[in-house]
This record gives sequence, C-alpha cells and structure tokens, in this order.
Amino acid sequence: MAAFLNNCRFIPSAGGTTDWVYSSTVGGCQSPALAGAVDGRKYKFIAISNDLAQWEIAEGVYTAASGTFARATVLCNSSGSGVAAGQSGAGSRISFIAAPNVAIVGVKEDLISIEEPNGFTAGQMAQARANIGVTKKNYIVNGGMQVSQENGTAAGTTSGYYPVDQWRNEFSNAGAVSTAQVASSTPGGSPYRIRATVMTADASVASADYAVISQKIEGNRVADLRFGNAAAKTITVQFGVKAPAGTYCIAVRNGTQNRIIVGEYTIAAGEANTDVVKSITFAGDATGTWAFDNAAGMEVIFVLMAGSSLVQSPNAWSAASSVIATPNQFNFMGTVGNVFEMFDVGLHEGNSAPPFQLPDFNEELDRCQRYWEKSYDYATAVGTATNNGVRGSLQNSAPASYGAGTFLKRKRVAPTVTLYSPNNGASGNGFDTVNRAASASNVGETQYMIVNAFGSSTTPILYHFTASARL
Repeated sequence: MAAFLNNCRFIPSAGGTTDWVYSSTVGGCQSPALAGAVDGRKYKFIAISNDLAQWEIAEGVYTAASGTFARATVLCNSSGSGVAAGQSGAGSRISFIAAPNVAIVGVKEDLISIEEPNGFTAGQMAQARANIGVTKKNYIVNGGMQVSQENGTAAGTTSGYYPVDQWRNEFSNAGAVSTAQVASSTPGGSPYRIRATVMTADASVASADYAVISQKIEGNRVADLRFGNAAAKTITVQFGVKAPAGTYCIAVRNGTQNRIIVGEYTIAAGEANTDVVKSITFAGDATGTWAFDNAAGMEVIFVLMAGSSLVQSPNAWSAASSVIATPNQFNFMGTVGNVFEMFDVGLHEGNSAPPFQLPDFNEELDRCQRYWEKSYDYATAVGTATNNGVRGSLQNSAPASYGAGTFLKRKRVAPTVTLYSPNNGASGNGFDTVNRAASASNVGETQYMIVNAFGSSTTPILYHFTASARL
C-alpha cells in the first residue's frame, strides 16, 4: 500500500525512463508540495502520454528536495508487464517519447475490500492498527506504571530498586539517583509515571559507569515474536518521556545477555523537560538464543548514562555481553536535580505502534502478581505491624510446627517466600503470643507451607508474606 494525495497532477521535466521530477502543475490540480507530499514517503502514480498510447503505474519514494518520485516498482504498463495481481515478473519502465502527465493515485491493492481477501504485509497491518488505535498486544507489563505493590510511592536510592512492579532501577557510578512512582497524569491516561532524580552528580563518566531503568519480559510472553530464527518479527518500542535535552538510548537484549541491539532517540532543546512521545523500531533478531519459556526472554533497557566500554553503533544486532548504548548517550547523571520521567510504555509487533492504551488496573495487577505478591493490603507497606490481610495456621507439637498451606497467584517459578510478624513487622517471624521464628517450606508455584518454632498448640501462629518470582 502507498499514501495518497488529493488532486495532485503534474508534468515532469522529461520523459524517457528517468524518475519523475516535478516541473509544472497541470491546470486545475495541485503540485506535490501544495498537496502535502511527505519527504521519504512512498506513493503510487500513473503516467499517461498525451496520445494515451503509453502509460505506466508505478510506486516509489518522494524526495522533497528535488521534487522527485522514484519509479522504483512498475506495477503495470502499456507493454503488459508489471507486478500487479494477475501478472508475472517485475515490469520495466516505459520509455516515454515525451514528458507525460503524472498523477498520484490509489490502485486496487490500496483499497480495503469486504468481498475478497486483502493481501496486507505485516508492516501494513501494524500501521493499520496504529492508524485506528487498535493494539494487537503490548508485550510490556505495567507500561502505565500503575502497579507498585512493594514500594508504593516511596523513593529508593539503591541499585536494584523497583519504583513500580516490573521496572528495575540499576546504576553503578560515582553519583546517586532516586527513583519513585509519582502521581502525574500522562498523555495516555495513566495517573502515574516513574521519576528518576539525580541526587549526587557524576559529571565524569568512567568507562564502566552506567545508569538504567529496565524491564525483563518472560519468554512465554514474547514467544510469538519468533526471535532467534528467520521468521523474527520487527518490533517498535513507543514511550512517553520527560527529560533534559540530549540523545538517549534504548537497548533490547536476550535473557542470556549475548544478543543486543541499541537504538537512539533525541530530545530536542524545545522538547526539554516536557512530555513527549518517542518510538524506536528494531529489526527482529534472526540468530541467537531467545527463551520462549518461563525464563527471561527479552529485556528492554532505558539508558540514562553509559561509559565508553558499554557502547556500540546503533541499529545492529551484536553478541556483545555488556553493551547498552551508543557513544552519543547523554550523561543524565551529570547535573544534580536532573529529572527523567518515563510513562505510557509499549512494545508492539511491527514498524509502528498505536497510541498507548491504559490497561484495566485489576488485570495489570494480576499480571504483576505472577512475579511478585504480598499478603498486606495493596497500599500497606511490607513490614507494617498490622493484622489486615494476615494469614494464620494452627500449631502442632514441639519441636516444630508445620502450618497449613497458603495459596498464591500462580507464579512464574516457585517463588522466594519471606514471612513477617504482624506484631512488629520483623522478617523471618510469625506471631502467636510472641514473635516466633518461621519460614516457608514445600514452596511451589501456587502454594507453600510454614515451619515455625513451637509455641502453643492452641494458639494459631499469624504471619504476613511476600513471594517473589521476579526475573
């Protein structure tokens, strides 16, 4: 398919087999520039000689600087050749005796039919979904930054901190950065976003310095992208960002961290510290090992800082294990008070993405609880002294007690379970009349039991839990 222009008809500078270079407008019609022709966009056009004896329908990219339409692919012509439906072989350009009349047109293949199948390519289907705002699938979990079970809106300054579920802050440099979920509405309708703030600057970037915010995606979730073989699909990462002006990078890599590609996006001076939407398209990786099970299948990395040992050229897959950026990466950590916000993140199949669609909160919470869950009420911090949401189990006999099973949302793998006393929040404890040492036993994807130091066989032991199966 190609783009359309309204009533665009012109005379080119010459006939023959050359590309069509605009010379003058046919009376009553619009020139390409006046009709809104876009530089680099593909159009279809018909050329007809004055005596109607020669004609050709072709398509090609428009170059605004020279006013040229490339006759890249001949669909059909007056000599009976072309690649249009029902014809065999690529058509040759007609050698026009004189400059013909050229008009931008739509052809049968550009029209959506309900009477017969439509032969759309994967790229065309992706663009169609984007045009009407239909999402085939967003592979990112918690792209609206809505769910923050573990840390709520509390800010964290340690590497490995989760400001919201699934999104991890990591850094290693001489500076310090704080990340948090903040209440600030986004263009996509989410009430939340992630905010990273430089607390201690690092203006001198050492070769191994880095600062990133990333998400690992389970292999089961990205299996249909077919990475690792010839059928690998193109993907587009589209996201909202608010940050200082500069060039930033996004990296996509496999779970074993030996296949990676890096793309760049630029925040112009006029876009600095304002909400903007950016997107980067990556060709699918036809080689390498990509997990399609419950292991880490893909990682998406938003880069804030990267040293010289962590860079490579953009837009090419490599086997580098430590690369995350290009040499053009802006040093976000260079100034105290710099703020980087990200929101409305989507990863979609194809070379374009639809506008961000905010998921239902409960559905997104369920997705997140496959990887991390707590017994506390959603808004209650882990380690709080409270009986709300507490679990309980009767004790048996000395010297140890085996409690009844506690059920979980199904996890990616058997999780790491930590118990907390509802009396004072102490980890590794339950509570009957006093805190007692307690731990999880027989942990599976959906259930665990507890083991505790024996107290009273007539008093239930109470406890809270967290269960982590994060990638």
